Amino acid sequence: MSKDTMPAPGGAEPGNVTAEAAFDAVRSRAATTGGFARDLPAHLLAFLPAPGPAPRDARRLVVTYDNLASVRETEARVPWGDEFLAAQGWDVLGVMIKRKDWFRDAALIEAMEALGAEGFFAGFGAISAFGSSMGGFGALAFAGHYPGATILAFAPQSTLDPARAPFETRYRYARRTLPWTGRHADAAEAAGAAGRLYLAFDPHQAEDAAHAARLAGPNTIPLRMPYLGHKLPPALLRMGQLKPLARSALEGTLDLPAFHRMMRARFASPSYVEALLARAGDRGHHRLALRAADRLMAERPHWKVGRQRRGLRAGLAAEADLASD
Repeated sequence: MSKDTMPAPGGAEPGNVTAEAAFDAVRSRAATTGGFARDLPAHLLAFLPAPGPAPRDARRLVVTYDNLASVRETEARVPWGDEFLAAQGWDVLGVMIKRKDWFRDAALIEAMEALGAEGFFAGFGAISAFGSSMGGFGALAFAGHYPGATILAFAPQSTLDPARAPFETRYRYARRTLPWTGRHADAAEAAGAAGRLYLAFDPHQAEDAAHAARLAGPNTIPLRMPYLGHKLPPALLRMGQLKPLARSALEGTLDLPAFHRMMRARFASPSYVEALLARAGDRGHHRLALRAADRLMAERPHWKVGRQRRGLRAGLAAEADLASD
């Protein structure tokens, strides 16, 4: 068996394991704030209550799930979005990964089920959950343990089961080595438990759009973000819209008119404009796109737009050559 196909312990992708010491600070913080840190073979469940005397039934809990990039953080790990969530005065339950196992480890599944059986989730006045990509899958896959919650999922996968999601050709190692049957293996089966699901995705990312179609239901508010790609939180952060969008969505107050107003900021994002110009060029609209690029370079010069402008000029030159033949 080659190194590429050798399963790592627990199905983790080789070379992607976080050292235990990276979680020491969050373990200490949980202990000093009256929370808890439950160590599992592939995860850490960290409950971090916000300061203040409000009783639990008057507080909001946000269950936040790590994404694949979290495992690369080697020092002082915190739950995904922790600083933002703490600033809102919300209690946090961080489902933190020690390796890339897509929340499929049996010990995590048992621990989440135990929290539900203990009445942990039922004690809060309001519950929200969120995550991006793999984290979005987790937020939805475990939705049955916090029914009625408001969930914000950025470009989530519904499952990596080849039989149910044959369109998903990314994450080949995880698809091949992890168990994609049984409990919590298909987020589409659990998404209906959410009270409100804000489903953010780029409709031009084929796999993400297909997952969104599997996850959508009557409780879904689709947040279509064309040409922002798969990594939506960084794109929104560059636009200055990540925090306001996440805050209102996790509170359950975001509506589509407000979302569309936020998304107007994408026209000031070089990454978005570059993707838009590239798509126009791919469709043969070189002259129209070049006029737009010239105007943008005059108003807000940026190297990404300049790169697309050079490509569009080359496309026009090629068109002229063909016409002269």
